[in-house]
Amino acid sequence: MICETRLVLCTCYVLAAISTSFGAAAGDEAGAPPAPGPPAHRLDFGIQWFDAAEGDTFTGSLDYSWVPLDHHGFTATVPLVGADFGETEGSGIGDSRLQYSYVPSADLTAASWVPNTLGMGFGLIVPTGDPAKGTGVDRWIAIPTVGWVFGVTENFSILPTLQYIYSFNEDPGVDSISAANLQLGFLYVTKSELWVNYTPSLFRDFRPVDDTNLDHFLTVGKQFTRTLGASLTLGSIERPPVQDLAVARSSDQFVQFTLHFVLSRRRL
Repeated sequence: MICETRLVLCTCYVLAAISTSFGAAAGDEAGAPPAPGPPAHRLDFGIQWFDAAEGDTFTGSLDYSWVPLDHHGFTATVPLVGADFGETEGSGIGDSRLQYSYVPSADLTAASWVPNTLGMGFGLIVPTGDPAKGTGVDRWIAIPTVGWVFGVTENFSILPTLQYIYSFNEDPGVDSISAANLQLGFLYVTKSELWVNYTPSLFRDFRPVDDTNLDHFLTVGKQFTRTLGASLTLGSIERPPVQDLAVARSSDQFVQFTLHFVLSRRRL
């Protein structure tokens, strides 16, 4: 009888201990702050050096990226242009760009390695520059984009995009733009948040140049903390990138250094 009583008491003690442990764990999990989610806001500060036939040029840019939902993202880009060596007319804010991206095939974040233009979407270049200073052209440029994200592995993705670029509402003396841009990005992100992105770009200018160019872009970057990252981009191009189409000049090579700041994250 005594043995049976001791067995019952031991069993009750073990069950009580297990129940207490599970209750405490559940309480800790419920009371703990939610785990940080994917980046939702990002600021990029970039500076570019162009080595062109017209002379060396420095330009800058400020990008703000916002990802309110998993598949939707917005980016606003304000370029700082006109700081030419030699024949500069002035410097200041150039023609700004607004970009909406929709990526149904992958969750979109504001992480540093995510391009500003991704998947499907629409871009608009707004004439915020000053034509008198040479920092912009008085015209609007629309950039509808069709693209996809193919996740080959957990760390490697292929990013094809096709853009059509056309201008409207120009002054009578300004050349209109009609072009197509086919890009194929190869993005690899390591678990240590080091990333490499290589993108060849086939650019067909229907108007006003009537020419086809193959450009290359290689970016290597690293996320050092949860907030700060940096990247270096090397480019071989026949003309400035799409966001700088308002600058009517050809370029050979460029180097861009960018600081990335992840401002906040979405709650899961």
